[in-house]
Amino acid sequence: NSSAFIESVPAVAIVPTLPVSENHAAPVGDEHFAGQLDSLGLNVGVNRPTHNPESLNHCKSMVYKTIESLPAEDVAPIQNITLKFNSDGLRGQAGGSKLVFQCVDMSDSELVGVLVHEIGHIVDTGRVQGSADSGESEFMDGTNPVYNNDLSLEFYRLSFVTEKELKQNAKILDFVSGYAMSDPYEDFAESYNYYILHGVEFRKLLTTSEILAKKYDFLKTSIFHGKEYNNGEEQNVLVKSRPYDTTVLSYDLKKFFVL
Repeated sequence: NSSAFIESVPAVAIVPTLPVSENHAAPVGDEHFAGQLDSLGLNVGVNRPTHNPESLNHCKSMVYKTIESLPAEDVAPIQNITLKFNSDGLRGQAGGSKLVFQCVDMSDSELVGVLVHEIGHIVDTGRVQGSADSGESEFMDGTNPVYNNDLSLEFYRLSFVTEKELKQNAKILDFVSGYAMSDPYEDFAESYNYYILHGVEFRKLLTTSEILAKKYDFLKTSIFHGKEYNNGEEQNVLVKSRPYDTTVLSYDLKKFFVL
């Protein structure tokens, strides 16, 4: 939603890297992919001037490769992107067609995790929308009503009574993370991120909660049209506990990128 955010956590700084070309041709690096992002016609800006073009190109490169690795319909609503070159406690914020996220003081895998989480909000509030003629539901997104024919309501109602109230029988194992329990919008975004970057782990957790299994099925059927992802580290999954934040978990970044 428009006010959605995820807190900052200690991490390491981004270190630009260039892929190694197997045929010894000139490597395709950050500058190339940054230019590809610019060619998409999006409104891409920075929150403050940066005198480090390498850092800017690297961040833009990561954005482009993430966008290209996600379903086209999920990223289609994005029109405005703001790259932050300061750490102010908010690593990301997104809703509708706008995306803001931090480019510094994070590893590449965390940066992409935050970005995918935020695009989850874009999917929830920009791609999947209801219409006013269907009437207002019991959920509010800030000052905006969630309409009765909004597809996301099926997901929200699995664990929440309203945007501020969990169901009485809700428990941590019904969620992919502690942060997902904050509200239905964070539940959607965290589950979206986990489905893509930790699909193997997500599927291993399904036997621990009927509600979580229904959330996975909703994403698979209604959002991803049957597509499943095989990223994640099954051997490290603790089925009887949940992390607080899915965006800081390890995964194979190269496996996620299609470029």
